Amino acid sequence: MIIRQLKQDQYEYLQHSLMKTAHAEPLDVSYTVGMTVNGVEYAVKMQPEKHCKMAVLQALRIDRDGTGPHFELITKGSLLGSFLEILIYQGICQW
Repeated sequence: MIIRQLKQDQYEYLQHSLMKTAHAEPLDVSYTVGMTVNGVEYAVKMQPEKHCKMAVLQALRIDRDGTGPHFELITKGSLLGSFLEILIYQGICQW
């Protein structure tokens, strides 16, 4: 898990964006964000935290081929941090 402190307005915008565009299970405080990086599909699990912090919990690499989807769980800090930075950057740039 990677946690990043955001400015109040950045945090509010990103949290609002997650509520509008990401998938959330009932009674779950985290969101699953679909994203594609360099042609590879990922499902990134994010969770808003207290005090304007945003956490990325894990990511799932999804490889779809003729035999069906194949999944790879990503828990390494450097990759999770990169996904978080991309999502924050995309949210802030759209703001």
